Amino acid sequence: MSNFRIIDIEQWERKEQFDFFKGYDNPFFGLTADIDVGKLLEYTRLRGHSFFAAYLYISQLQVNKIKEFRYRIVENQVVDYAKISAGSTVLKSNEVFTFCYFDYMESFKAFEAHVLEQIEACRQPESLLDDQDHNLAQVHYSVIPWVHFRGFSHPRNYGNGDSIPKIVFGKYLDDHGSITMPISIEAHHSLMDGFHMGQYFEGFQSCANLPENFLEG
Repeated sequence: MSNFRIIDIEQWERKEQFDFFKGYDNPFFGLTADIDVGKLLEYTRLRGHSFFAAYLYISQLQVNKIKEFRYRIVENQVVDYAKISAGSTVLKSNEVFTFCYFDYMESFKAFEAHVLEQIEACRQPESLLDDQDHNLAQVHYSVIPWVHFRGFSHPRNYGNGDSIPKIVFGKYLDDHGSITMPISIEAHHSLMDGFHMGQYFEGFQSCANLPENFLEG
């Protein structure tokens, strides 16, 4: 079974939007929203789980569920990848960041073990900045746990035809008993709209509200 399928652009419902935005100097747009992570944080603390692994897992559930997050532009064609992995910034023990990569797994238990193992290896000072931008079947993640930000922008190389979504997680904040965490998303406007980002945020919040339904088993 192929790990991707090519979209027939001429028959695609987004053909007009694709043609309209694909020539922009900066075709990316972004949204930032706060997610209530109180129940998810409590769940991970009580059961000794990694909070990072838990919210990354929930994010990956949404990314793989919503087809627009799986779309990539490859040589002016639109490709739908069957499975999307994750590449994330990780702070090494010498306080310099590097990239770390995580496979998509349906089991949270297996995913958490995989994430913790990868992070331990990546945090070593000798870990190299492994750029895997050639792998289009991923989402680029960053983590800024020191700032409860209201917006975020990414460095861009406009000449490389990038169409990979970028998702950033910020510092969670306890505001009068409501614990919220900002999430920023940037994506190629030829491939998705605010409606699809709204689906991501709604799906993420639903999972964070009932973590026992998604992180057990």
